[in-house]
Amino acid sequence: MDFDLLSDILNGPPPDLGEDLLQNLPHCPLTRDFEGAANELPENSNQAGAVISKIEDIFHSIADSILHQKQELVIHMRSRQKVGNQNIGTQNGAVKRLYKVRFPSKSPQEAWKFAVLLRILELSHEALATGIIATKRDIYYRDRELFMKQAVVDRYVEDLAYTLEVERDALNIVAAAKGLVAGSLIVKRKDNSEIDYSSEREGILVPLVKGIQSFQLKDARWILVIEKEATFRTLANIQYWNTSLAGKGIIITAKGYPDIQTRQFLHLLSTGCTGIPIFCLVDFDPDGIGIMSTYRHGSINLSHQNQNLTVPSIRWLGLRSADIFFCEGSGKVGLLRLSTRDRRIATRMLERNVFQEGRGEWRKELQIMLMMNFKAEIQILNDGSSGLETWLDMKLVDEA
Repeated sequence: MDFDLLSDILNGPPPDLGEDLLQNLPHCPLTRDFEGAANELPENSNQAGAVISKIEDIFHSIADSILHQKQELVIHMRSRQKVGNQNIGTQNGAVKRLYKVRFPSKSPQEAWKFAVLLRILELSHEALATGIIATKRDIYYRDRELFMKQAVVDRYVEDLAYTLEVERDALNIVAAAKGLVAGSLIVKRKDNSEIDYSSEREGILVPLVKGIQSFQLKDARWILVIEKEATFRTLANIQYWNTSLAGKGIIITAKGYPDIQTRQFLHLLSTGCTGIPIFCLVDFDPDGIGIMSTYRHGSINLSHQNQNLTVPSIRWLGLRSADIFFCEGSGKVGLLRLSTRDRRIATRMLERNVFQEGRGEWRKELQIMLMMNFKAEIQILNDGSSGLETWLDMKLVDEA
């Protein structure tokens, strides 16, 4: 096997796919709106045409094999996954794993993988040809009996993008948005509709960057990225972006580690509005600092896409150790001991280049965290007389 994608599936009985995998693949047109982005053409139509050609080359290769009555149909793939027996090569310094998916095969699992990959190729081709942007979640629901789990779609979509040497969204397949935005911002989409992000107290989903024609920050003076959805909703419900002593602003959350869509959107804001400071509010723990590092430097797992995702200008607003030491009631709610996992993550962070001397502040705070053996959640700022709003007002007035 090329990899143990899903041990309970691949090591168990193979799925019942019928007698003819190649001729009985289900088909239905993409007609739904995907995250409100239906009928929005990719920003670079030349790239879409190039990707369509690459996919069609795979189809032509399979067709030629059938016409010439070859005993085996083969799709050559590349993956970043490091699982099982690997054929390792390098490209631009990146490690890659090469594998083949064959049909027919003595292994039912291999035949199933061939059908899965062929179906994803078909759906990506369809999305590109029609100009409709699909989500990975929708791809899964298009053929749940074949895919069986969302992780199957996620894995093969990433491998396909890597094989074709494009970013995933060049396949017109994106992750479903999970980030939320609220505040002094208006986005105009390519279909000429507008989204006013100050209109909803609960926040509005992060827009798809490909669908944005222009945006207007109105009178925003700062952008605040928040780790916790609960904190975001608290501030959104009181419309903090309109009442801050530092002036109007924009608040964004990705509900933990940021998804690609949120990072793309924040990157767009940072490059289009270089004069507006961008701040990050995270828990004082290794994951909080890891989240902030993902925004600034990018993800290790998606290093091939970091060019259009990073926000080098993002600044750490808090929490820092000093915020905890001087916080009233800090011994009550939100102050916790580091777990074994926390200490392991913090130690590994200190070994990374971005946490060396060039990032003295981050390194210092991680060392304090390990030495004092505690972490703190954002909610600690609500534990006392000052409260989160007062603390933010003080910080933003000083920094913005």
